[in-house]
Amino acid sequence: MRPERTLTETQDHLNETESTMSFTIEMSHPLGPASQQGGYGGPGVGGHQGPHWYIAFGMDLAAPAGTSVFAAFDAHLTKVQQHVPAADTGAVYGAQLFMRSPNDMMGAFYTHITGVPAALTVGSRVSRGDYLGRIYASGGIPAHLHMALVEIIGGAPNGQYTGVNLYNSFLNTPGPWTVTFFQNGTPPSITAGGGGPTTIDLSSLRGVQQGLAALGFDPGPIDGINGPRTRAAVSAFQSQVMLMSPPTGSADPVTKAVLAAKLRLAGFVVVGA
Repeated sequence: MRPERTLTETQDHLNETESTMSFTIEMSHPLGPASQQGGYGGPGVGGHQGPHWYIAFGMDLAAPAGTSVFAAFDAHLTKVQQHVPAADTGAVYGAQLFMRSPNDMMGAFYTHITGVPAALTVGSRVSRGDYLGRIYASGGIPAHLHMALVEIIGGAPNGQYTGVNLYNSFLNTPGPWTVTFFQNGTPPSITAGGGGPTTIDLSSLRGVQQGLAALGFDPGPIDGINGPRTRAAVSAFQSQVMLMSPPTGSADPVTKAVLAAKLRLAGFVVVGA
């Protein structure tokens, strides 16, 4: 017969279990270089009420309409509702995206955005810094991204969904952050700088697409395919930034070098150019 644990042994066992369940997520600001432009209220403020975490724990992050929006962490999409302007009503407008971390123990909700790449569907995987769309304003409401975070204690789909409040960090620091979730009902801890700035590799076409999207151009899906939207985005960059006439639409070494310089000025780490 196994002897009963002492109080100290029991506490040590609980601490070990808690430590095993905790995990960290590297997180960047969803507005990238457009971060720290203020906000219109965090969890529990104004219309952020009710039983649903994605409303009650909303963070309204201010930025002009058209500002690029990015994945704040590595995730897979669990629900994608594209923007249908005719369906916009009052405070409910724009596309809606739900996503979860690879371990299904935390997630996020994005809305008030448009231009979500058609290639993003349920099951799609996104990396931290991938383009998700751009901010959309409606009905005279000041332009902003509505984003909410949740910890899923025990993991999806049957775990306990507990809203997470990182509003002050998102509002006052540009990121990136390392966020530790403890899976025990206590708020996560957040430390600055652990994730490092988003790195964009311009040696690949996918990296060129990511870089263009980060600067507000629309290359279409971030898929590494040189389709018409990607060529149009390269042409727009060449015309507007490089003052090239006529633009070639080709991401040649000179174009990559200028793109790299602009990205570095915006705070990104660039390799491959």
